[in-house]
Amino acid sequence: MFRKLLREPLLHFLLLGILLFALYNVVSGWRGGADRRIVINDDTVAALVQGFQGLWQRPPTPQELRGLIEGRIRDEVLYREGAAMGLDRDDAVIRRRVLQKLEIISEESASQEAPSDAALAGWLKDHAAQYAQPSVADFEQVLFDPVRHGAHLKSELDGALAQLRAGADPAKFGDHGLLPGHVASSPQDAIARDFGEPFAQALLKLPPGTWQGPVSSGYGVHLVRVTRLVPGRPSTLDEVRGSVERDFESDRRASAREDYYRRLRQDYKVVIEAQLPSGARPGPDE
Repeated sequence: MFRKLLREPLLHFLLLGILLFALYNVVSGWRGGADRRIVINDDTVAALVQGFQGLWQRPPTPQELRGLIEGRIRDEVLYREGAAMGLDRDDAVIRRRVLQKLEIISEESASQEAPSDAALAGWLKDHAAQYAQPSVADFEQVLFDPVRHGAHLKSELDGALAQLRAGADPAKFGDHGLLPGHVASSPQDAIARDFGEPFAQALLKLPPGTWQGPVSSGYGVHLVRVTRLVPGRPSTLDEVRGSVERDFESDRRASAREDYYRRLRQDYKVVIEAQLPSGARPGPDE
């Protein structure tokens, strides 16, 4: 009779169902469903209270706090079950949020100590051009429009230059437009912005005190007299401390993110099965 029972299809069906049920529970445990504990500690409550206060500008009442905690528990239960079902996979929003949080963790893995003056001074030395004090100039200029003067441009420039050097009034020459005839205490980058980089570079090479030219710009050609020139120089740490500290910290965080990723990357083997064009394969794993 026992042998006959073992041959019953119904018994086979029941045993298969039990086996599948047990297998599902094992797999669910592997995927995060085994831990059924949800811990609400002081840090959790503090974060809930802080979020509530930021929104409502007051602490929650005991009843409101209970609701916040119940909401947190509900979110945790639903999230864990969704993750166990694989619902978080291939979701670009979730992936991006996780990446952002992990990058923050990786940045904070770096030393949080304030950088020493020696470290900042070393950074400034290595990036001196980035923080250099620009040249500053006072100058006068007279603009000539090549289109307007045509074939007579060179002769008119030569005549005006000779008279200016002899002391003539600059207002009597050239084409008056929106550009100022006299520019005072203008740093190199401002001159380049207003007149163009080639003009700024040429201006800083002119000997101060006498009319020179022509100097070209996007507006035409100019006769120029530099009346004061303060050459550019490297900055001291005290002059640019705020910028150096900010850039140093930004670089330290970026380095920490990269180091953190490289350590994690060593534990993974990447298999590229896609057909990629030449030069697009990311790594030597496979």
